Amino acid sequence: MTRRLAFLPIALLAVLALVLAACGATPAAPALTDPKEIVTKGVTSLPGVKTFEITGTFTGNIKAAQLGNFDLSTIKMAAAVDIANKTLKFNLDAPTLLGTKVDAVVVGDTAYYKLSGMLAQFAGTTPDKYTKVPVSTASGDPAAAATDINKLVAQLQAGLAMLPSPLTKAADEKCGEADCYHVTTVVTAAQAKALDASSTLDGDVTFDLWTRKSDYRPAKFSLSVVSPSLGTFGMAVDIKYDVAVSVTAPPADQVAP
Repeated sequence: MTRRLAFLPIALLAVLALVLAACGATPAAPALTDPKEIVTKGVTSLPGVKTFEITGTFTGNIKAAQLGNFDLSTIKMAAAVDIANKTLKFNLDAPTLLGTKVDAVVVGDTAYYKLSGMLAQFAGTTPDKYTKVPVSTASGDPAAAATDINKLVAQLQAGLAMLPSPLTKAADEKCGEADCYHVTTVVTAAQAKALDASSTLDGDVTFDLWTRKSDYRPAKFSLSVVSPSLGTFGMAVDIKYDVAVSVTAPPADQVAP
């Protein structure tokens, strides 16, 4: 009996340690069930984000009049943004889309972009050279506008009210290692036409959004199209936050005069 009781202080200390750890841990975000609230929380969670990166993938084939079908599965897209330092970089590599490739860099008030493939011929840019352009601030500080949460939420709520199909909360899923909410909606051709008389959509578009349960930040979004005239294709974008981002202006010898 004495030997058994000797273990009690150790057990009590272990329990006490677990309780203290639980009390000191960051409290879990309240669980959400309303799909509109999930989307709204996704927007209001973004202030405080310092850096983020996105990775885009594409699927399916798109039909283009007089140009045939384009396989989208080879297209890759990536971007990284450092909000505090006002820098970003963007890359789109679309070998099956007329050999299109886009590289862009923004450093402060200056942007640099380089185009390859048919797109470069259309734009008339110098092959294999960056074109330097100033970033317009005529409409005010774009960063300040993008972080005006009250305005963004009001615009979002107005947009959600106009949706022809209600948002639906799908089953919760894993986004990598994170637990996520999943919200989805489908817009049919008839609904798109009723919303905008000029719409030429002749199929269904499915929108999906995944947000992290821990902090509500969007982790992934996608859209898919099923159209008799355009084909069946889709795009998915994954988002990561607070990552290391290094962006510098291209060397002077890589910039067109």
